[in-house]
Amino acid sequence: MSLSDNKFYFFLTFLLGIVFLFLGCVAFIYTSYFMYFIVFGLGLMILINAIHCIVQFITGTKRDFIQLIIHTAFGLLFVFFPQLPFSVVVIIFAIYICVTGLSHFITYCFYRREQVNGRLAFLISAIVLLIVGVSFLLSPIVHARQMTYIVAIYMIYIGIRYMGKSIRELLSEDRKDSLKRHIRVSLPVFLEALAPRLVLEYINEKLSVEENVIIDDQDSPLEVLVHVSKEGTGAIGHVDICYGDHVIAYGAYDEESHHLFGAIGDGVLFETSKEKYIPFCLEDDTSRGIFGFTLYLDDIQKELVQKTIQEFKEGLILWQPPCYQDIKADDYASRLYKATKATFYKFKKGQFKRYFVMTTNCVLLVDRIIGKSGIDIVNMNGIITPGTYYSFLEEESKKENSRVLKKNIYYKTSHK
Repeated sequence: MSLSDNKFYFFLTFLLGIVFLFLGCVAFIYTSYFMYFIVFGLGLMILINAIHCIVQFITGTKRDFIQLIIHTAFGLLFVFFPQLPFSVVVIIFAIYICVTGLSHFITYCFYRREQVNGRLAFLISAIVLLIVGVSFLLSPIVHARQMTYIVAIYMIYIGIRYMGKSIRELLSEDRKDSLKRHIRVSLPVFLEALAPRLVLEYINEKLSVEENVIIDDQDSPLEVLVHVSKEGTGAIGHVDICYGDHVIAYGAYDEESHHLFGAIGDGVLFETSKEKYIPFCLEDDTSRGIFGFTLYLDDIQKELVQKTIQEFKEGLILWQPPCYQDIKADDYASRLYKATKATFYKFKKGQFKRYFVMTTNCVLLVDRIIGKSGIDIVNMNGIITPGTYYSFLEEESKKENSRVLKKNIYYKTSHK
């Protein structure tokens, strides 16, 4: 991406920040009317579009009659009864808060069993989130004003963050050697989780895959691999770290230990060579795409990353996938071992002994390792997703003094 493109991107981000700030202030001042006005405006747009489609239908243009009825019904509902759809929004928001609180409580239970430091914060946040979520769920209309305040504060804060970030980039602040930890306010988790999948769909539709997009001519041994697939949970993604030609990944690869449909299980780490791993991934799931971000490291950062990897290895014990006992085993770990001769480990104790998809997952382990390079992320949503990492690194790659040196796209181009 050219320098002028970078400047234009962050200029648009600055304008977006102004819009968020303005809407947040309006929502805060006119709390009683703001959300209802948004619902009413949305209903009006749906209704106008429905009327336009009905006119086309009457004049002979081919249209789905059932779809026209549904659009018209929703438009009328939003316009004449805005409090009803707004209540649904409050209920969805309450469910999201409850799920986040429950995930924090489960994480606390695992951390308490393993005596992990800092677990009390998860318990406190779980109690607060569950109390607020249940309260909103039981009386959505009563808590409409409180939710509007939360939305307003969120929009104001994210607007200020967007504006501040854009100003720093437009002034060409050099950040490549920065080691400070970033506290980042991101989009709602259900949107950010699907970020890689949306990009994969775009690449597939346009059929314009660039196998190697060079952003900087420097080299680095550290690459973050973000996987995404069209199939099932693969749409949410997975993250690996590659140091040199050595891939390190973490997940619930022991299927016999799975609970809650694979959301919980024994934490398993594996190591293998990138040369064998990438072709295996693309063959094992032909709809999969892998986005590779090569990150800048100075000599000190390289030493710190290597030291962190070594510290992880000291707490591991060897684990054998099912194919050691049954050559016909066809679980993921067995297929990976047969194709790449990967080495698998489990954790003796500590934070990563139990895998939990909401918090202690593949992204957290990668964040722990590359945190030494200054790229770590604290996600204030409380649920860590591969989409969080993808969106951060994608945005980072657009910056003038980016720590992303290269962006590689690994994709099975013969598959459509």
